[in-house]
Amino acid sequence: MHKENNFQSESKRSGDAFEELVYANLVNRGFGPIDRNYCFEDAGCEVDFRAYSDKHVEYVEAKGGVAGEGKRPGAQRTDNVKKAIANGALIKTYNTIYYVVYFSAKPEPGSYSDNMIKTALKNKIIDEVRYLEPINKFKQYWLDFDSEL
Repeated sequence: MHKENNFQSESKRSGDAFEELVYANLVNRGFGPIDRNYCFEDAGCEVDFRAYSDKHVEYVEAKGGVAGEGKRPGAQRTDNVKKAIANGALIKTYNTIYYVVYFSAKPEPGSYSDNMIKTALKNKIIDEVRYLEPINKFKQYWLDFDSEL
């Protein structure tokens, strides 16, 4: 049980660090202000960010972390992809939403995850997918973040 708790704790910290990387990417793209954990109460879900620019508003979900022993990050995990698509289907009931999903890793070509993403894009459940693969700076940030706890 302790090993499972440790695995989930590491995954949570890695995911939180990836959200910070996504936040920085949004700022670099010229977005601001950026709201965190924006809730669609009527739909029963939330997204990690609501980001404003001069041109439009993006509703953003971040799915990722650092790969490690027994860990498949980002779009390599079908459950990450399914959660992102389910959120998109729910929030698209608001009609004018531009929904973006960030993944920390691309899916394997031809995999279920790859096919789900293609279907969600084709059917406008997700408007755009962006991949931010963790770089050494992110990995170091995650290690620093982990040591603070």
